[in-house]
Amino acid sequence: MIRTLIVDDDSLVHVTLRTLIDWESCGYTVIGDCGSGAQAIDFLSKDPADLLITDIKMPETDGLELMSKLKESSSMPVTIALSGYDEFELVREAFRLGAYDYLLKANINRENLTQMLNNLREKVFPNAIASSDAESSSAAFPKLEDGCYIAAVFIVEDFSQTAQRFGGNLKDRLERPMLELVRQIRRLNGRAEIYAKDPSRYELFYKVQDRSEARSAVLSAVRQIQGVWHDFMNINTSVGISGVISSSETEQAVRRCETLCKLSVLTGAGGICCQWEDGELAETYEAEALNCDGFITALCGDSPNLLDNEAGIWFSALNQLDGKSHSERILILIARLAERLQNYGISFFDIFSEQVNFRKALKELETSRERELWLKNTLRKVQSFCSAVRQEKQKGDIQRAKEFMKDNFANPELTLKTVADYVGFSEKYFSARFTKECGCTFISYLNDLRIRRAQELLLQTNMKMYEISDAVGYANVEHFNHMFKKKLCISPKSFRQGEK
Repeated sequence: MIRTLIVDDDSLVHVTLRTLIDWESCGYTVIGDCGSGAQAIDFLSKDPADLLITDIKMPETDGLELMSKLKESSSMPVTIALSGYDEFELVREAFRLGAYDYLLKANINRENLTQMLNNLREKVFPNAIASSDAESSSAAFPKLEDGCYIAAVFIVEDFSQTAQRFGGNLKDRLERPMLELVRQIRRLNGRAEIYAKDPSRYELFYKVQDRSEARSAVLSAVRQIQGVWHDFMNINTSVGISGVISSSETEQAVRRCETLCKLSVLTGAGGICCQWEDGELAETYEAEALNCDGFITALCGDSPNLLDNEAGIWFSALNQLDGKSHSERILILIARLAERLQNYGISFFDIFSEQVNFRKALKELETSRERELWLKNTLRKVQSFCSAVRQEKQKGDIQRAKEFMKDNFANPELTLKTVADYVGFSEKYFSARFTKECGCTFISYLNDLRIRRAQELLLQTNMKMYEISDAVGYANVEHFNHMFKKKLCISPKSFRQGEK
């Protein structure tokens, strides 16, 4: 099991992360929760962890200081940073300190968390096996008969939307029908085996009998599988195909196929990338994709100064290249951008047509200057789209905040920070955004909820004043009396008597 420590000063985040998924079924065990970076340092000195999930902004020792101290002591676990929407500059600093990835608090849900942990387990902790997979690990990387094979990995495009369409129990409603459709293809009988890693990903192993015809045979089979899934289930997939491998090389081949799948976006929806054509680009992607994350983070954020800085750094490096290397660096950025947008819940094809072929468009440009201008225009479209999505989502988040306050106003410990953390904003940003959209301050809105409920209790019950004060979230009856009179220009007692 991958030993995991969660660090956040909000107990609600701890509860959400712990209860959202079955950690052990994903191959993880949560060894502890800490409320600050200082507590985490003390905890880790006695009980090391493999994975650290930490908030960036905390009192006392914050997440960045925590990472810095752990890095200095050479005891920093693999780290995932938790952030709000307006903390992209802090996310960039987290990457510089060695963070492996980050997760927006507003995007924490079962699907995103499970996907992140599964990807992390496969890429960083390949020897760790989830408990739910322990008995079927041979199915994850099957023991094939001796011989030569070609592996293919199919990834369901826009999986979140597909999952919603098929509803609950995806194993029965999605995974099993997809496997059954493939197993009914006669040409594959005795020649290929297909396995489901999960409902979003499928692995095919095609036995090679004639090397001279293997590539064309596999490509034909892959296209037929894609067609069957599209025609019968309206499901599109991207595909990565390995070269010829031995039966002992399945794991390495599958990992390379996953990278090839990420590059398939460059040719449009339903793209197929093969090792014999794109192996060199895949290798470069694996080595350099992370270097794009600072720029991509700024591009998807709302800080013009940060974007100008990151764009300057990235384009300066690009200008040092020419020819094939120049084009490859642009393709890597686009593919990585598509991957990161998926983490935001945005499909690349929501921005660009499914038929857009970025590789073809780039090949038609002869000079580095032309390619750079084309890229900036492409990125401008992404930036505009992300800005519109962010604004729309933020409106929804304020509504979620109001609903959360309505459900929890009776808690005297409900604060601006608690609600801001719930929707994934910093206190300062949330306060300004709330006031702008609601026409009143956070505390004014909270007091309105409490006083409105107090009026109902005064008229409908015989509860004593201190009981009503406690029921609507005030710590003491004196403060309740003061706030009630300030709001309605009458004391609670007079209000009750006057209505009678």
